[in-house]
Amino acid sequence: MSSSPEKKKEKKLEEELPSTPQPNPTPSLPDELLTSCIARLSRLYYPTLSLVSKSFRSLLASPELYKARSLSFRTESCLYLCLESSSDSRWFTLCRKPDKTETEDDKKKSTSYALWKLPSLHSPPAVFSGLVSVGSDIYNIRSSSNVSVLDCRFHTWRKAPSLPVELMALSACAVDEKIYPHVATDDGVVCYNSQEGKWELGEAKMGSFRFSDSYCEVENVLYSVYDGMLRWYDGEVNVWRSLEGLVGLPKFLPGVSVRFGEKKILCAEIALERRGVWEIWGGVEWVEHVLTVPIGYYIVKALSAMV
Repeated sequence: MSSSPEKKKEKKLEEELPSTPQPNPTPSLPDELLTSCIARLSRLYYPTLSLVSKSFRSLLASPELYKARSLSFRTESCLYLCLESSSDSRWFTLCRKPDKTETEDDKKKSTSYALWKLPSLHSPPAVFSGLVSVGSDIYNIRSSSNVSVLDCRFHTWRKAPSLPVELMALSACAVDEKIYPHVATDDGVVCYNSQEGKWELGEAKMGSFRFSDSYCEVENVLYSVYDGMLRWYDGEVNVWRSLEGLVGLPKFLPGVSVRFGEKKILCAEIALERRGVWEIWGGVEWVEHVLTVPIGYYIVKALSAMV
């Protein structure tokens, strides 16, 4: 059966017209530009970005991204939390929740932050006194010969050099990018130089700093929770002093480093202000409920890493 003249004409016109490219439903940016854009975002948004696609997850775990963050001075302090039960250890990091349309009643109940579980991370058992952070790494010291490192840029574990001597007790602290475990020799104190990747002899200047229950370092100043109070120390002052201010911060119970309910974990952000040599003040920026945990889990430790 032959085609009609009209259909033949339409077919001829179609053949003569240049083919029009179909629009790409998922246009992509050059990798270099995309890396540069994401490097300028806070790490608090990375967990949400990882849900976009496999390519985004790959980019967020790429060395190029963290090189770009370093070159653009976008490294920042990121909070990590280790939880443990009778069967396993779990690691979480603080993130911002995605923006969403809410009613006024919802806004009163909602929070802006949450703790996000690190995916597919086979974590070795952890002990509170053996966890310490230096730069973008969290060291897990279980014994003199069993030291592992969590790289907070890529969320991977690696082995670290063994200690040159046996530990007297499982306890460690980090100051000036050096790790001081609770071990001493006749010649001084052993410390791990994270920049050079080796153990060396150091000086013990801070007395009981290694026995604090909870601590973190901010711009070479050591902050500690001890006997229900927040304190600070640096080499210039060479003495522990109390952190002033802190209006609105829940009270710590004496003798503990972290207070939490049966299932709720709270997190607070404190802005620090140095006033001369002898005073540092803290202002509470926010306090929020960031995670609900099963009854069988307990907090091992919260640490801050620069990523």
